[in-house]
Amino acid sequence: MNHPRVPARLLAGESLPGITEALGNMDGRLLRDGAHRLVTRHEGVITVGRVAAGPSRVLTECATWTDPAADGSDTYCSPLPDGALAVSGRQAVTIHEADGSVRWEHRQETWPDSGEASGACTPDPAGRVLLAAMAGPLGPDRSYAGDICRALDLATGEVLAEHVLPSFSATYAFQQFPDARPEVLLTASMGQDGTRCLLVTWTDGGLGIRAAGTAEEPYVGLGADGVLIGQDVGGGYLCRTQEGADDVLVEAGDVLPEEWVFVGYTPGFVDDQRVLVVAAEEQWAEERTHLLLDAHTLRPLAAVDYPQPSGVAAVPLGDGTWLTVEEDTVRRWTIPSDRG
Repeated sequence: MNHPRVPARLLAGESLPGITEALGNMDGRLLRDGAHRLVTRHEGVITVGRVAAGPSRVLTECATWTDPAADGSDTYCSPLPDGALAVSGRQAVTIHEADGSVRWEHRQETWPDSGEASGACTPDPAGRVLLAAMAGPLGPDRSYAGDICRALDLATGEVLAEHVLPSFSATYAFQQFPDARPEVLLTASMGQDGTRCLLVTWTDGGLGIRAAGTAEEPYVGLGADGVLIGQDVGGGYLCRTQEGADDVLVEAGDVLPEEWVFVGYTPGFVDDQRVLVVAAEEQWAEERTHLLLDAHTLRPLAAVDYPQPSGVAAVPLGDGTWLTVEEDTVRRWTIPSDRG
């Protein structure tokens, strides 16, 4: 791999127990209310850490809750603008206040025949409702129209709107865009049946749901102006999708050593001009390379050299910096301004 190499400069580091496992979860890293969050589960406690806006620190604050699913059942967490935590579980969506008390609980249908399916939730970008993807009801004849998305009043839990999704028994995740767009991305992973990438918008008229261009992968990095960078589940390719522009597809074999693939869960934007991806022979290979790609063409610009082990996962923050995780230590990096 004969790409130019640029040195990464360490800006800050901090211990966060549970973060190594967390980055493999659907809610391990979130963009909510304009800030990046890291969500960990460790020894029965959920910790939501807000990534610092300034580069001299990793986290500016952390909030904790007792894990309501300490028995190991799946949950999806999302912080709310008022400091509360929304938790989507197998049987209910619940909002836990900052002091641990329950604001409300919304009971929901379950997926009786699908142990892999799981819901997700997020506040809409304006902070007016909680959007929640969940199992839909069975019809009188036991037919199933599909999973559903509900808009729930943040104060009371009242159902304000409902929309049937074009997905069935899926594993869901919500992502907000970095430029405060009124829509959010909902990914619905259905195993061998593929992934639906949907744009969800809440207005006074109800829920609007439409396909997110041609995106069809569960690992999607979001940029400004609605840009999506999708990474194949097997790491075989990257695809840039944006409404009004042609798709850009890059095969791993075109830019990586033979039989290497893209790993690290999700590509992301270091800034408007560069995307950061991780490449290796397999997901947890000891030898891996972090690559900076042109955000428009997805062609490699440089490989990153670290002064110490960087781990497999990378979390780009959009401000010219990114995070890496190694043995539950989170480090923040940048490329010196006179390089790369």
